Amino acid sequence: MVSRLVLAADSALACRCRELVRGRRCVVFAGIPGTGKSLWVQQVSLLAEAEGRRVHLLQWDVVCEVFESSAAARRFPPVDGVTHVGVRAGVGWWARRAMGAWGRAHPGEQHLMVVEAPLVGNRLAELARVRPDDAEALLGRRCGVFVVPAPSERVRRVIEDSRRRESREPWHVRERACAAPAVVDHLWQEIAGLADEPGTGDEPGYRRDVFVAVYRKVLRDRAVVVLPVDEVLPVVTSPHEAGAEVVDVLPSAREVAEAMALVGRWSPERLRADAEHWCG
Repeated sequence: MVSRLVLAADSALACRCRELVRGRRCVVFAGIPGTGKSLWVQQVSLLAEAEGRRVHLLQWDVVCEVFESSAAARRFPPVDGVTHVGVRAGVGWWARRAMGAWGRAHPGEQHLMVVEAPLVGNRLAELARVRPDDAEALLGRRCGVFVVPAPSERVRRVIEDSRRRESREPWHVRERACAAPAVVDHLWQEIAGLADEPGTGDEPGYRRDVFVAVYRKVLRDRAVVVLPVDEVLPVVTSPHEAGAEVVDVLPSAREVAEAMALVGRWSPERLRADAEHWCG
């Protein structure tokens, strides 16, 4: 399959996406699974390529799969299909160092890093925190922006139906690494439990206002753009089909081993605390 731009070139959404990347070195798409992050990563990458940018892509699901398939992570196996807290910590530790190294290796503004980061449950939540390292030059307000695609409740239901189709009949090999529907439901309950509104955690379904409020709180130290999505886009190929020139940012076996060796020295209590208090 070949990736396609599904946004009309002169549409308001396409114009807004172009503005997101203009003058930026890094764009992070953040949010729980089932909010359309992969599609927006794909579409923004295509728009950036059309304007002569070279896109480098760092995705939680893809990097996580590299970690989980490594010998270095065998002591941290998934539990009921959920990534072990140790692997989550290892991926986050690696990602900030990888972004710092990428920034030094690709200093020109023609290079753009696009990141897909759920954040929830400490899945690349390290990127939301201000730290004195080289990655901060990309993630800070001057060069970086965090985009939160926020589908309406109706669009969210369509996305959930699509994810169920993906789990049965994947269009792309990367769809196999997507969170299972049961895991998606669990993560939404975690978000609902963090809401300031009393009783929200007892409600069974997604609410856009709650989702946006929690992510604004998590990203309080970052430049944030909420992207309301009220229309169902005509997706005809997998959102995981990247542009022709997109370069994946992936860890080497040595880097995975280094990250997991470090995490292996952390106590189980510390790892659980990182996962439970990811919102800062």
